[in-house]
Amino acid sequence: METDKKNLLMHLSPNVRRAWNHRVPEMKMKPRIIFDYELLYLERGILRVRIEETVYTLEPGDIVLFKPGKEHEFLGSAGESWMPHIHFDVLYYDNFEDVPINFKRKTECQEIETSWIRPDVLSHILNIPDVIRIKNHSEIHVSLIQLIHAYERSDTDFPILQKSLTLRILYLILKGLEPAAGSPFVLHQTALENTVTHIIENYGQPISLDDLSKIACLSVYHFSRLFKQKFGLSPHQFQMKYRFEKAKELMIYSQLSLTSIAEKIGYSSVFAFSKAFKQSEGVSPRQFMQTFPGI
Repeated sequence: METDKKNLLMHLSPNVRRAWNHRVPEMKMKPRIIFDYELLYLERGILRVRIEETVYTLEPGDIVLFKPGKEHEFLGSAGESWMPHIHFDVLYYDNFEDVPINFKRKTECQEIETSWIRPDVLSHILNIPDVIRIKNHSEIHVSLIQLIHAYERSDTDFPILQKSLTLRILYLILKGLEPAAGSPFVLHQTALENTVTHIIENYGQPISLDDLSKIACLSVYHFSRLFKQKFGLSPHQFQMKYRFEKAKELMIYSQLSLTSIAEKIGYSSVFAFSKAFKQSEGVSPRQFMQTFPGI
């Protein structure tokens, strides 16, 4: 799952299809599906929505992420509804401009229309829920309004700006959904960061689990489990990855010999370094250097 998440984050390339700062005295809309994503922030009013079998009563500060192919309807509202919202694809699709915003049920759609339904990667991989209630919602509102204003003007730089703002909104949502205070991650956040700092500052030296767990003031077992859950790697794997990144940096930007680089990142011989580098990166250090003309 961590690999799927990393791959998705690397491929995110959002495009905004429509953006409105929508304000209406009453909000009601019949059941439908959409082909893309719609993100709605309730700025003012009370709004009742149904998403498949679940009915939600939304209050100011609530965010709704309507997902591709998931039936929903607006059941009614109380008071004037202010609902800035956007329709967007989270990945790049060649047919982006050909796909309309839909207002029909799935059973009413033609075959070509159902083929436009995007895969719901934000649910399946990032676990973003339909209704999002998070403390940092006001930051999302600011970015959303900026995005809507940019959409309304749509100057030549808009494609870059809209991607960056949409990515920021998704980032803020993910940060807002992180475990609440009192969870192991939050309780030991500083301790885990201190151990990573220690690894980075001493990457060329032997570092034991005992040393790191003492820095974190945790048992070896508890520290190892939390570290792996947070960073996706064991402490040893994290150190090895950092070593090889430093080795690449030195091979590209320094005039050091491979023997000197091996010693600098903690290997007693260039042979041990070359073997470990190839196991990790799939190529030998010399083969890696050959991909950079002029080295």
